[in-house]
Amino acid sequence: MNSAKSILAAFFFIALLAAGCERPEEAPIRLTSRERIRIDTLANQRIDSIRGMMDSLCEAQYPEILQRSVDSLVEVRKREEEKLRARIQPEQSE
Repeated sequence: MNSAKSILAAFFFIALLAAGCERPEEAPIRLTSRERIRIDTLANQRIDSIRGMMDSLCEAQYPEILQRSVDSLVEVRKREEEKLRARIQPEQSE
């Protein structure tokens, strides 16, 4: 359950970043393996530093997200039931 929250929080954070950022033209960059390792280390440190905030956002929003998901599923099932009832009614009247 905790990993699901982490995934949801990470997705939410990435979505926020993507929504507010325009991509400039990307210049081709060649990094050495040492540079890549350093960048990965720095990125992981930054992500770890905001993990608590992401988790708290997820916990705060979880009840609302869960309720919307349940409501959505209920609506889908209601529509499916209506379709089945509509199909069955003509068969019963014959």
